[in-house]
Amino acid sequence: MARQGLNCTLSYVNGRTTNTYQVRAGELSYGASMVATESAARIYRAYYPHKSANQQFGIQTLLKDWDERTDFVNWLTTYAQWALDPNQTFATYPYMTASVPSRNFYQRGLPLTGYEWGAHTGMMMFSPTFVFECAFSPGQASAAVATSSVINQWSAFASDPAIQYFYPFGTQLDASQVPQDYSQVVPPSPAAPSATGATSGGTVIGPSGKVAPAGASATTLALLGEF
Repeated sequence: MARQGLNCTLSYVNGRTTNTYQVRAGELSYGASMVATESAARIYRAYYPHKSANQQFGIQTLLKDWDERTDFVNWLTTYAQWALDPNQTFATYPYMTASVPSRNFYQRGLPLTGYEWGAHTGMMMFSPTFVFECAFSPGQASAAVATSSVINQWSAFASDPAIQYFYPFGTQLDASQVPQDYSQVVPPSPAAPSATGATSGGTVIGPSGKVAPAGASATTLALLGEF
């Protein structure tokens, strides 16, 4: 006899194979948060929102009997063995997709909670809740596994003009100030410092607006307390 009320589809892609399982979903929990920083001054407070990020989401599964529970946990175990296999090489994260079309719910994430076996005396129905860590955030362009790198100040100026107004680069703004024109701040020279620590070409402006002497060494700049 076919199971009734299967409104949630869980799936993951293993190579060219898509593994799918359908369950009944009870309660759904999800949300979003803003990644931001704050700064305070004597009079004003500043709030700098950077990006929004998905919070963890949870799915309560409704399993009507012992056989359904055992079959579902066995399927989750197969997923865990594949996702945690140290011999696997992943081009994208081994996330699981959860979809409940009737509630307009679609999320992708990695299960965080463990799977349980064993007898539960007096229970005719099982309703375990599985918590997922979101694999994607709003605006994320790709599912590829990203690699991190340390950006230097010259690359930072080239990638984002606004960084010219944040420590330790460029001119610092008070809480009530706003930049009038990004082009007014002179970024460091496109050429990196030489091995001796001297700057070459361009003009470097300190936090209070002072201009570094031409050809000053890194030691001299440090003694000025501005750079």
